[in-house]
Amino acid sequence: MNKQQLIEIIAEENEITKDMATRTLNTMIRSIMTSVKNGEPVVLVGFGTFRQVKRKARVICNPHTGEKLELKPRSVPKFVPGTLFKQIVDEQNS
Repeated sequence: MNKQQLIEIIAEENEITKDMATRTLNTMIRSIMTSVKNGEPVVLVGFGTFRQVKRKARVICNPHTGEKLELKPRSVPKFVPGTLFKQIVDEQNS
């Protein structure tokens, strides 16, 4: 499923226009990204948690040249699925 398909489902299930669904989804995505950027986890009970994790500096080796490069520390987003989400995905194996 892509973003446009998700917008169509939101619009249909909530009896709103696609424009309203687009604005709603964009607001949600932007809010999650802003909160995570600011170090605030976003917890959607049953769905999961979006949070920021810190990656340490490390040395890597360029596979083509063998040159060693140092990667600086950085922050990256992480999503941890909630229990209900994991159960729904795993239902096919039950």
